[in-house]
Amino acid sequence: MLKRVLSSESSASIIALIGVVVIFTLINDRFLTRLNIEGIIVSASISAIAGLGMTLIIAMRALDLSVGSIMGFSAISGAILLSYGVPLPLVIVAGLIVGGALGFLNSQLINLLRLPSFVATLATLSMILGGELLITEGATVTIRNGMSSRLVIGKLFGIFPWAAVIAAIVFACVWTIFHWTPFGRHVAAIGGDTRAAVGAGVNVKAVTVGVFSLAGVLAALAGLMVAGMLQNADSTVGVGAELTAIAVVVVGGTSLMGGRGNLVGTVCAAFLLASVKAGLNIANVSSKYEGLVFGGILIIALMADGLRRGTRRKGMLVV
Repeated sequence: MLKRVLSSESSASIIALIGVVVIFTLINDRFLTRLNIEGIIVSASISAIAGLGMTLIIAMRALDLSVGSIMGFSAISGAILLSYGVPLPLVIVAGLIVGGALGFLNSQLINLLRLPSFVATLATLSMILGGELLITEGATVTIRNGMSSRLVIGKLFGIFPWAAVIAAIVFACVWTIFHWTPFGRHVAAIGGDTRAAVGAGVNVKAVTVGVFSLAGVLAALAGLMVAGMLQNADSTVGVGAELTAIAVVVVGGTSLMGGRGNLVGTVCAAFLLASVKAGLNIANVSSKYEGLVFGGILIIALMADGLRRGTRRKGMLVV
């Protein structure tokens, strides 16, 4: 029975999400209040957007540790442009271009210098964080644009948070790319067996550029949404977000061994972790215990991945 549940890579996250909702509702009935639910939806939507890009990267059997720093740099860039009176649509486009350019930089370090993705993105993480501190000098950039906030926490038809609408559109686009295009099949092929993919004519370097650039764009979008929600940006925006993105991908059922990507599971896991965080806050559990809880959830997810794959593992992961 356990193996059947684990073999359906999204079901475990859905069951866990239901369990979390029930447990925290029993602990405190404020968990199901409208304000708390809306907060969970907004937080989960932002995490899901960054996580969808990470899903493609991990499906390609790589890692991106610069996601959080790209979020922060794009948020700061957007906030500065808004402070100079640049129209919001242009700010959004500029922020996405910045994110895509930083993702492209990651891909070039991997392709041209033949660096493992872990090392390449660790280097860019440090460089981007340094750039953020140089630009802001450690100060917070305040945003005075109500529209940027409404596009995140506002509601479509007074019901659906715009953050969820944006996340749904992103999910539909990424789903289509991954499941219905040659590019998506090439991503999975590279993650499954790079040598076989090369032998089949897959342009690994081009796919790497596409995946990391797309992940950069999605990280930038998540960063702009965080800045819009908070109405400010500084060098702390996005700190640790790369770990959250990896967590929602792994908890959602995508294996670090590559070859497959569970986009639905990533979204479910984003809601799971957002619900756990909100539940801990409502239960007045100190934030210093959040890391322990999330770490435990991640360990369970990795154990579940091991049970799913059994003896079919392909060896040590080199990223």
